[in-house]
Amino acid sequence: LARLADLRPARELPSNPQRLLPLVAKPGSLGIRPQELEPIAGGVRPAPPARIRIPAAHVNAVVQPVQAKSEGLEVPPIGRAGWFDAGPRPGEVGRAVVIGHLDTEKGPGLFARVPKIPAGTLVSITDQRGGVHRFNVIGSTQIEKAQFPEKQVYGPSKNPVLVLITCGGPYTPGEGYRDNVLVYARAA
Repeated sequence: LARLADLRPARELPSNPQRLLPLVAKPGSLGIRPQELEPIAGGVRPAPPARIRIPAAHVNAVVQPVQAKSEGLEVPPIGRAGWFDAGPRPGEVGRAVVIGHLDTEKGPGLFARVPKIPAGTLVSITDQRGGVHRFNVIGSTQIEKAQFPEKQVYGPSKNPVLVLITCGGPYTPGEGYRDNVLVYARAA
């Protein structure tokens, strides 16, 4: 996991925002299948996520399921977060992955402030039954999409972990952002 020292400084959004391109590498190339992840402690599986709140980043949005495609995860609609539904649900053992746009053609996206949130920031996920799963950010890292750390994002974990993903790094018109920003949080 990234350390606080690995946090990147704030930066300005580019004048040409990203096209709506896939955000992350496709899960599965390491042979890790969600059904092989550890069983849930206590035997009661949390409901799928319905809403994400990150007050420090001004995020309060609907979460919808997204699936893997050949080029990466589906892109959620602008203004919504996407949860990789073949992986763990927030609040259960494993790494739950939630993605959101850094920016749009009209300005900042849902996760525009997520790359700047410091360790200790509270992230709350409300599930479809009304259960609230709280996580504390422990760090973040920025990495080129070509070097995407699939195991650290989709791999097994003995504890509930939330991985927030958005774009970052230099922007190239017609291609999008070079990097992904990964923010890791542990169950509070």
